[in-house]
Amino acid sequence: MPASFLSINSLMNPEFLILLFAVPVLLAIEWFSRAPGALNISTGDAAESIDATPNAWHRHLPAVVRAIGLTLLIIAMARPLHGLTPRKDVAEVVDIMLCVDVSESMTVKDFGTDRLTVTKMAVHDFIDSRKYDATDRYGLDRLGLILYARVAWTQCPLTLDYAVLTRELDGATANPRDPRTGATAIGSALGLAVSKLKDSDSKSKVIVLLTDGRNNAGELDPLTAAEFANEYDIRVYTIGAGSAESSLAVTRQLLGPMAGMRGNAPDEEMLRSIADRTGGKFYRATDTDSLQGAYAEINELEKTVVEIGDYYDYEDGFVPFAFLGTITMAASVFSRRVWFETIP
Repeated sequence: MPASFLSINSLMNPEFLILLFAVPVLLAIEWFSRAPGALNISTGDAAESIDATPNAWHRHLPAVVRAIGLTLLIIAMARPLHGLTPRKDVAEVVDIMLCVDVSESMTVKDFGTDRLTVTKMAVHDFIDSRKYDATDRYGLDRLGLILYARVAWTQCPLTLDYAVLTRELDGATANPRDPRTGATAIGSALGLAVSKLKDSDSKSKVIVLLTDGRNNAGELDPLTAAEFANEYDIRVYTIGAGSAESSLAVTRQLLGPMAGMRGNAPDEEMLRSIADRTGGKFYRATDTDSLQGAYAEINELEKTVVEIGDYYDYEDGFVPFAFLGTITMAASVFSRRVWFETIP
């Protein structure tokens, strides 16, 4: 016997079972309404040879088979389920805005290559780590990207489409020829990120802000922006990238971009204060490993497990009942027409 008949755990449409009460009624009507028929024969000798008593119940066989088939079809309509197993679906959901400094100083090559290239690599790893599988395009967490230099702008709004996010990240540049890259508006970037997250209904809201310099542009003070973030329960993780020593950078000269030496150290005191005021953490990244390690640790800290809801694993038992019910009904009609046809 198929497993569907042996392990029924539940019914999707149990209201159809009320139709089962009609089956015995129809069977009773069929059973008692068909009286034995009369047949004219020419001689009494032939009548004496007929003994219908032992096989009188055979004439009710099509009705019984039909009742069985109807019962199976009604059960099929009730959608039996087997292998039903309740499970709790969980996910690590959080809204995160990534703020990346693209000021001119991000072209400094103190990480073996320029700071922006290494930052992109670290952010790529961070994005991939929020996926269930590295080959997935979408994730459960909504991530967004803000770029900033002299001004701040939303490069990618909060999205589950990580392919779009990484494409926008790859397009980020710190062009020395662009006058907007000559300063760093940390407060503006932080304030813009807060405005994107403040109305979110996510259980956890986070800003990851990376810079290699000091706030020297924009009208919003970074610490004031941090107070706004704290007011909306937004944690801010800050990363100060770059070494304090002089290093090679691309600078704008009269005759075009030229390489030169520049000392560039992030404002650690301010970045630490921003993180402390919002319940986040400050990271100092002086090389490629420490920068990637900062994003990796933030990723682990922000894995907040929340329950999405219950779901059930099961297999639908509709097909076996529907198939057998149909076959049984067909057998009833066939047997009636071939073996039990009534004689007028």
